[in-house]
Amino acid sequence: MKTKSSLISVIISMYIGIVGSIAYASSGEIDYVNTNSYSVVIDVVEINMQSMAIDRPEWLDHRVPNDKNKRCPQYNAKFKEYGLPVQVFSYIAWRESGCNPKAINARFDKNGKVIWTLNKNGSIDRGLLQINSSWQTVTRNVCGTDLNGLLELDCNLSVAKYIMDNSKGKLLNWKISN
Repeated sequence: MKTKSSLISVIISMYIGIVGSIAYASSGEIDYVNTNSYSVVIDVVEINMQSMAIDRPEWLDHRVPNDKNKRCPQYNAKFKEYGLPVQVFSYIAWRESGCNPKAINARFDKNGKVIWTLNKNGSIDRGLLQINSSWQTVTRNVCGTDLNGLLELDCNLSVAKYIMDNSKGKLLNWKISN
């Protein structure tokens, strides 16, 4: 059987985010194609759909200190639940908020006006992972709330997961190393 083909491509996407691709390109004719040569069998039952935030050394970012005292272990189960690299985010929580989910890096006057913020541009960071006020629209879309929703642990982690999955910066949105 003669078949004209310019490209035969099989893309295998694995849950862990690694994409492998097998491509066979031809500008001419393919006389005999054994389709069994290109068949891929994936047993879906064997795929573990659990979060990939596994608390193993290979997930530990090289910028995270080895000092286990610089962590928030009480939130590790939550980081794992939200699919965030546990050791990395445990350290980020310690560094950013001192493990305080209600932390805000600003001071307000009695009328609620900001009188001081750590950020030079006047923005404010909130919650366990100190999500910046520049993520206001994302916070509204993800949590259905204003920026004060970031003081709730689940909203804070949901926005952090959104940032990790959808922004170019990923972990660069947080200062990790000293």
